[in-house]
Amino acid sequence: MLRKFLDQISEYTKEGKPFHKLHPLFSAMDTFLYEAPNLTKKAPHIRDAVDLKRWMVLVVFALIPCILMAIWNTGMQKFVYASGDYHLMNEFLSSCHSLSGYFDFAIKDGRYKTILLYGAGAFLPVMVISYAVGGLCEGIFACVRNHDIAEGFLVTGMLYALILPPTIPFWMVAFGVAAGVILAKELFGGTGMNIINPALACRAFLFFTFPAQMSGDVWVGTNPTIIRESLLKMNQDAHLGPIDGYTQATSLAKFSIGFDVKRVHVDAIATNMQNITTEISTMPVIQKQFEKWSSAAVDLAHKAGTEAKGVLGHLQPDQLKSFITASVDTGGLGLSPDAYDNAYRFAGLQYEQGIQTDWNFFLGNKLGSLGETSILACLLGAFLLIYTRIGSWRVMLAMILGAFCTAFSFEFFAHFTGADHGAWNPAILGFPAYKHLLLGGLAFGAVFMATDPVSSASLKLARWVYGFFIGCIAVFIRYINPAYPEGVMLAILTGNVFAPLFDHYASVAYRKFANRKKSVARSTTYVSA
Repeated sequence: MLRKFLDQISEYTKEGKPFHKLHPLFSAMDTFLYEAPNLTKKAPHIRDAVDLKRWMVLVVFALIPCILMAIWNTGMQKFVYASGDYHLMNEFLSSCHSLSGYFDFAIKDGRYKTILLYGAGAFLPVMVISYAVGGLCEGIFACVRNHDIAEGFLVTGMLYALILPPTIPFWMVAFGVAAGVILAKELFGGTGMNIINPALACRAFLFFTFPAQMSGDVWVGTNPTIIRESLLKMNQDAHLGPIDGYTQATSLAKFSIGFDVKRVHVDAIATNMQNITTEISTMPVIQKQFEKWSSAAVDLAHKAGTEAKGVLGHLQPDQLKSFITASVDTGGLGLSPDAYDNAYRFAGLQYEQGIQTDWNFFLGNKLGSLGETSILACLLGAFLLIYTRIGSWRVMLAMILGAFCTAFSFEFFAHFTGADHGAWNPAILGFPAYKHLLLGGLAFGAVFMATDPVSSASLKLARWVYGFFIGCIAVFIRYINPAYPEGVMLAILTGNVFAPLFDHYASVAYRKFANRKKSVARSTTYVSA
């Protein structure tokens, strides 16, 4: 019956009929409900019984874990951070040490209902605006050009919503998706003709146009002012200072400390922390300096008629800061007092203090963009994309390897070069390589962004180079640009630009290999004859 109704409407949209200009809109509705009767003319070309719209729907299915996590984690963070109650904050932080404790916290007194309501209120409007405005732009261009509405926006609209901060103003969501779709896709000819990922182009446009709304303290709740006031109230009520106070800084913000903070500074702070399971490799240098500093401190206290006591690993906060910021000549570690707070936060990140554990990062219990926080959700989506052969496992694996190898190279340099076995090398270079895979949007970018079939490399060899290149660039940006610690977006866009070049040289390599193989075969035939 529905098929018959659609066939009747289609008669009015044929060429020469009154509603011919609206044929793309009807075609989009028809092919969304039923299998498309035509073949694709532009990339991506589907060599399968599944048509392009069904193919895009499978990508949306792969995004479902990230969508659910976006709603849940955004709601959880807003529920805690916007409460203004430091007792609730402490309860949440304590519960995050185990999965059972985390869910007990969420279930208690029916909190999960409020959490889901907060999360849906943050994510769903962004998604609806993304689809509505972006779809409208696609529809207008389709009607003007008299071609079918592209299926690609079914995925682009969802990806765009998932990579935005939860505090993004709604008008900015609309402005970004309209500008990105028009400038990055429609001006190039529409779906299949774009040279860069449309969703990332939308985000990049917002990032460089409205940097204040796309970076900084924008990763919690839906109103930055309310969160800021709530944190201020909690810190005042709990009598916490700037170092040990509650903060909305993301893990990447804590990672971005520049080169002034050395490994020995971070390790010295770690000696005073609880539950440190990792061996502190610079301990001999720290102990040597501490003995010198402690002797000088005792002498000064004795002259002043006071008593100075301090044991490494059990120092008072002011003693620890004094030791680390004192000059090297007097036995200190020579850190600038202005950089001490950053060093303290970095030490907590590196040595997994409080909620900053690897498991919390893996599961997605952290601050960040709406849908990028959970590595587990990204892996579930990756399994579906690989199983259905929609996403290239070569690109995913190569990007992860590129990121890890680059980070490991820096880590190796920091630990085995320089004075005192690298103790005075920048702490950021000695950050564990595997942790880079847990921070930021690296996993989300590898699974859903870098594998875009239009803007990524096409040949197998080129995909390995393409993915590895993106991973290297992403981590390299994290190290060299403290003002922009997350380099995944720019790395993928750069990889998109270089993808045709990688395909070209891969095809050249294939041809040389094929010609050499033919030459060997001819030589073998000649000798046999």
